[in-house]
Amino acid sequence: MRSGHGDSSEPHKRRIVLGVSSALLIVMALPVVVITVPIWARWMAVRQVDAGAISEAQQWLRRSAWFAFSSGETELMRAACFRRLGQMTRWESAWESSREKAANPHRLQQERVLGLIRQGAHEVPENYWKNPLGMGLRPYDAIEVCVRGYLARNESGKAEQILAFWAAALPQDAHVTYLQGVYWFNQGDEAKALAAFEHAVARRSSHELAHVAVARLLEKQDRLAEALPAYIRFASHCPHSDTAVAGLARVLRKLTRLDDARAVAGSLKFSSDPFSEFRAEIGAIELELGNSQESLRSLAQAPAADEKKKRELQGDAAMALALQEESAAANRLFEQADAEIATESRVSELLSQLAVAPGRKAAADELERLSDAAARPAVQSTRIELERSSVARREVADLTGAELYALSCGACHGDNGNGDGRAARHQFPRPRDLRTEGFRLVSTDNGVPTIADLEKVIKRGMPGTSMRPFDDLSQNQLRLLAEEVLRLRRHGVRDRYVALLRAEDEEIDEQDVQQVVDLHSLPGDVMPVPVIGPADPSAVARGRDVYLASGCRSCHGEAGMGVSDVALFDHQGLVVLPRDLANDPFKGGHEPESICRRILAGMPGSPHPATRALTDQQCVDLVHYCGSLSRQPKRTLTNHQRFLEATQRPLPSVIPEATTDANDTADDCP
Repeated sequence: MRSGHGDSSEPHKRRIVLGVSSALLIVMALPVVVITVPIWARWMAVRQVDAGAISEAQQWLRRSAWFAFSSGETELMRAACFRRLGQMTRWESAWESSREKAANPHRLQQERVLGLIRQGAHEVPENYWKNPLGMGLRPYDAIEVCVRGYLARNESGKAEQILAFWAAALPQDAHVTYLQGVYWFNQGDEAKALAAFEHAVARRSSHELAHVAVARLLEKQDRLAEALPAYIRFASHCPHSDTAVAGLARVLRKLTRLDDARAVAGSLKFSSDPFSEFRAEIGAIELELGNSQESLRSLAQAPAADEKKKRELQGDAAMALALQEESAAANRLFEQADAEIATESRVSELLSQLAVAPGRKAAADELERLSDAAARPAVQSTRIELERSSVARREVADLTGAELYALSCGACHGDNGNGDGRAARHQFPRPRDLRTEGFRLVSTDNGVPTIADLEKVIKRGMPGTSMRPFDDLSQNQLRLLAEEVLRLRRHGVRDRYVALLRAEDEEIDEQDVQQVVDLHSLPGDVMPVPVIGPADPSAVARGRDVYLASGCRSCHGEAGMGVSDVALFDHQGLVVLPRDLANDPFKGGHEPESICRRILAGMPGSPHPATRALTDQQCVDLVHYCGSLSRQPKRTLTNHQRFLEATQRPLPSVIPEATTDANDTADDCP
């Protein structure tokens, strides 16, 4: 007979066995979930894209990315969404990311050609629009890029031919009707365009592009009373579209419904989209309400914009400063805007002269001087400038990390580290977004910098950019500043993840949030660097073999001076140049150990990959070969010169590259 104690412990044992079994089942099921969920999410995204619901598709792609962060197929679909929205710089960035993440080569090539066709940079194959399924294309994709491609090439007759062909085959199709509106808008008939866009919305309420076109066209025509319900309808049918919410806030502001506008714009506070217009819109709203300090705070955080929006930002900031009785600062902003208008006019005149007579040296020299002047940090007294002036009056030795950042870094990297400081618009390459972008110079296996990594970058500066060395700071100040940068990084990771959870109505678990923040902001193990002895001819010769076998010459060129027919973009979609190993200073320094780390760890956020398959000896030999290419003296380029070198290189002969503005956003209309 069992004892009472034995009887009472039996259920407890069974519970333990059941618990262990359940845990094992969950662990066994995890790989299936990790594999299945991204595929299912991408399938749902495809369905939404076919229905014209681009923002909804992007939501599904975010879910896919969380389960399969390194999926090239997810990135490729993101590129297709940006192409449909007309956001071609972001399309380039997503396409490059998908290539780095090893997406299907055939689909990569196909997406590249579709994007180039849309911009008019590639001829339009007839089979693409006559038989898209036979070419392995989604019909709506093929029809749209072909119509837009012909319109971009000023061949409207051929675009009309495509539309007639498909209108006969699909007379009630919403997307074909929308493209008819695009055609009429291109031809200057806004009445017919608006009617077509409205018909497209009536036929498919989820068609986001048609909603955008209706609302923006009404706003363009100053029909604000009609634009308002159009934006409300747009936002209700496309609830995840930041474009709808920002447009609604803008129209409410123009209609002087300021409290409503503020409430609507505030709903975008947790937007994870770095291109979102909501900060500039909030600044404009607060200015209208008379809250000049709040206005300046938002305007200082607004992302860099094109020239028209940049002047709107300058004008709003100048007005806010004037309201704060900072008339001198306001006058500087107004004078700067006037000077920029005059400079643009003169630059346009000089470009016309050089187009007729390219050999006019005086005109070319003046053009370079004007461009260099525009590239220098502007005298803009936004909130950041006021804070810097206030901080500068104090003893530097007593400053906290946040105050050191405001004094030394905020003007370029922005008040909150978003890379959108007042000087950012005048620099090439753009300052790093410390909250979301990868840090280029790292020594760890997970791409997150250590405090020591950041201290070195701050002290040395970033050769080839506008970031100067801060070698006048003490070791303690370097440590405080590095810690502040990591604090901004952690806040950025947290804000993005919480925004994603809120957008999907998910419960926010602080422990879960903290784990995600730690995963993306705590440095991994420091990668060991092999012992690197002195170079000798045989090591350099072996290093050249490694250089060629590893594919280094595809970007850096046969002689290490950079190739001229490859277009490279960073993760933000901005143009970057392969390092000229002979004439350019190395960003991380010329010490052999530093070169070795760039080879092993790559440069996160840039096209430069990590190379960890090399043996220690191969890595040492490659370091010696790269060092042997270096020549003196090193060249120093201005922002203008770097921009020209990045954007005026010869284009590839196989697939022409389209030139896009680094600040481009979605097409204004349609």
